[in-house]
Amino acid sequence: MPITDTYYAFPIDRQMYPVFKGKNHKHWTEAARRHGFTLIGRAVDRLHVVLECKNCGDATLKRISVVLGHNPECGNCIRKRREAAAAKVGATLLGPDPKGDRHYGTYQLKCGHVDRRQHERVEDAAAGGHALSCETCTTEQHATEAAEHGWTLIGPAARNDQSYRQYEHECGHKQDVSVGNMRAGDVNCAGCGETWTSKPSKIYLLSFMLPNVPVIKLGYSNNPTFRLRQVQLDPSETHGNLDREIDVETGHDAICLEKAMHRYIKTHRPDLIVERVHFDEHLRTTSEIYHERGRALILALIDAADNGWNPNQTDNWQQFTSLRDTDS
Repeated sequence: MPITDTYYAFPIDRQMYPVFKGKNHKHWTEAARRHGFTLIGRAVDRLHVVLECKNCGDATLKRISVVLGHNPECGNCIRKRREAAAAKVGATLLGPDPKGDRHYGTYQLKCGHVDRRQHERVEDAAAGGHALSCETCTTEQHATEAAEHGWTLIGPAARNDQSYRQYEHECGHKQDVSVGNMRAGDVNCAGCGETWTSKPSKIYLLSFMLPNVPVIKLGYSNNPTFRLRQVQLDPSETHGNLDREIDVETGHDAICLEKAMHRYIKTHRPDLIVERVHFDEHLRTTSEIYHERGRALILALIDAADNGWNPNQTDNWQQFTSLRDTDS
């Protein structure tokens, strides 16, 4: 049967469609009812029917094969659900995806920028699964962080890794760097920079609260504050703190000092060592964790290093052996 010149008097999925003259078969009506719709007519051609959603009262156009063999959904209900999810995270659904992908839409984000987003990701964000970030704001943040350390953000990394970006150093050299390392300034230019062994470093002392057990960590890093964040799986639980740091001229000197300190503790105070089984569910490290009662000894070792102790000189080492009896 041909379509008529008569159009439905109400919009269907926000559009006006022509009526198609044809019979509304009983099994069609029953199938629509089972899925929460009322079959109110046919439109466009013999393959499509008009359904009224019993939930919102809106009309939607569906292929009859979808009604009979699948689970039809109301476009208006879907749109309202997506709008509510967007509002929950401070965004606004503006319309469909300009590229025509039904899984995406155009959203105005909380910051004011407009971008295409996957509907499912927005709904996950509204449910608390993750934050709905803005690509423009994120790019600006990465560029600012890079500029603080003498780098310029170029764009996506050459490697297939979302945690990396391509940057250009002030010397003109370009390379991929992880966003986290650039944020912390823990990056070396392969074109002109020093290696970690020649760059300035630090010896640090961190403290953490494991379940009912306070512990401390002795180590070296050119950025102890970043290391503090990096080592904790859940900072709200372990309450990490940077208690002490001293400057060391090079990374090579720092690792020599650190290894000498650990060797001294292992030799003279092995009782201070915390076994990995007690902290591996809370800290991203495999060793170098000590009981809080060893704080005075370890601080004394750090003081010694700060005052010129050189572990490679035996006689210099011997003058600190009295530290074995230091306790908190």
